[in-house]
Amino acid sequence: MENATRGTAEPPSGEAIRLVRALRAYINETEIYIGAAGREAEMHRTDLTGLTVVMDRGNAGESTTPGQLSTAMRLSAPATSAMLDRLERLGHVVRHPHPSDRRSVVVEITDHAREVGNAMFGRLAAHLAPVMGQRSEAELADIANFVEQVVDATRAASDEIR
Repeated sequence: MENATRGTAEPPSGEAIRLVRALRAYINETEIYIGAAGREAEMHRTDLTGLTVVMDRGNAGESTTPGQLSTAMRLSAPATSAMLDRLERLGHVVRHPHPSDRRSVVVEITDHAREVGNAMFGRLAAHLAPVMGQRSEAELADIANFVEQVVDATRAASDEIR
């Protein structure tokens, strides 16, 4: 069987196993934190993911339609609509008519959502800042590149499940 950590037939090294375990622990701790922060803000986990998708697309200069959100999150249209209704009631998103497609709308996050997000994740950022402060810019760049590759690999594995 091919080694998933290095793409070879060799067994994984001790450090590769340690890294996979550390990534798994990070994912678990992140999920626990996000769950607690979401409950504190009276939001579902899906709501937080939806806000992140809309925010990231907006930061990249892209608009987001409910259909794009459904696809990105692998949700049904009714589930996406229910999520957007909750987020709109909480003041986290607004829906505007699509500029070129009269049958669609564009979803945007509000300043209120950004404030709530900053409060939610500012606590986490405060704990992460000293950890990152121990690394040089070059080390942070290497780590960021690695994590981006891990994200791509995880996305590819997820795509195989479809």
